Amino acid sequence: MDGKPRTTIRCYISPAGNNKIAEWYADLSVQERADADAFIATMRCKLKWEGPDYRIRLKGYKGLGELRWYSCNKQHRLIGFFMGGVWYAVMGCTHKQQIYKPADALDTADKRRKEVGNGKARTEPYAF
Repeated sequence: MDGKPRTTIRCYISPAGNNKIAEWYADLSVQERADADAFIATMRCKLKWEGPDYRIRLKGYKGLGELRWYSCNKQHRLIGFFMGGVWYAVMGCTHKQQIYKPADALDTADKRRKEVGNGKARTEPYAF
């Protein structure tokens, strides 16, 4: 790893114009934001995303994967997908004992993936 970003990350913007990843990020504590920043910066510089930091498939959700890190005694997840060499972040959440919070995180992520794919939602660069 030479410190140069290799993976572009873009954030889901709802049809109403809300950056849902920025909203999730704003709700994190100062420490959680710092940990997310460090983790995502590291992931951007990796040639290949793989476990344990990246789970390529989520059971029952074709095309979705998740970035995974631990902060403030919580397992954090940023759910998204690759398309055209870009990773699209569509949902931020936490995870504990096989349970996502919010509980509908995976269904929401799948819906958002489809909206990005069919052009009903736009994206913008992950810039926080």
